[in-house]
Amino acid sequence: MFRKFQDAMKQLQLAQQLMKDERARALLVHPKVQALMQDPEFQALVRSQDMAKIAAYPKFVELARDPEFAALITKLVPPPAS
Repeated sequence: MFRKFQDAMKQLQLAQQLMKDERARALLVHPKVQALMQDPEFQALVRSQDMAKIAAYPKFVELARDPEFAALITKLVPPPAS
């Protein structure tokens, strides 16, 4: 039980750090991201921490292919310099 509390606290701290970053905040509050986060099936996948299933989830795949979402990701994690 204490482990779950520690994990929850780490997630809360990460969320707080992300919300301080304007680029991360823009991504997290995007309506399409919010819609995905409200999806009960997606929530269960996130809790399972199975990255392969998350990456294959149709609604996540659709979001990942969205040009507007891709632009927000690029601002958050710029491509490596060549």
